[in-house]
Amino acid sequence: MEHVHETMPMHDHGGHGGHGDDCDSPCADMGHSHAMVFHANVCQEILFSGWLTTTALQLFGSCVAIFVGGVLYEALKYYREVLHIRATTVTADSRVNIAKNECGSTGNCNGPTVVKYSIWSCGHAVQTALHVVQATASYVLMLVFMTYNVYLCLALVAGLGLGYFIFGWRKTSLNDANEHCQ
Repeated sequence: MEHVHETMPMHDHGGHGGHGDDCDSPCADMGHSHAMVFHANVCQEILFSGWLTTTALQLFGSCVAIFVGGVLYEALKYYREVLHIRATTVTADSRVNIAKNECGSTGNCNGPTVVKYSIWSCGHAVQTALHVVQATASYVLMLVFMTYNVYLCLALVAGLGLGYFIFGWRKTSLNDANEHCQ
């Protein structure tokens, strides 16, 4: 019995091997197959075809950018929580006004006063915009990790770790309802 092995053709991006007209690139013979295992290749396409590393210095610069992105992602999560706490914390002056409106003219009511956003409030609009930014950043960082490049993955995890170290100790809860990729 004879076995025939067929190989899948590499994706040809416009007849240029996927790297534009840069045929002298050290990555020119690499093709554009995306590894589904962890690897340590210097030649790495990151997120889109314009972000291609061909040298160790370019890969290092990309790692630094991704590290900073991880720190900023954790900062954004913390900032959203701070904004929410500020918007829903009742000050002494506002407690008197809320108590008069909700508990009668005496201002006596039992239990905590809860202040919520209204759907048309400025605070809710800001939180919505920040939620969109956070969701987008979360998925972009997930796609970076899915390159399976060990250096990029380590840079991302280190950035998220440092970001949590800097901002996480201030959090009021360990339950992170704002996390998108869990």
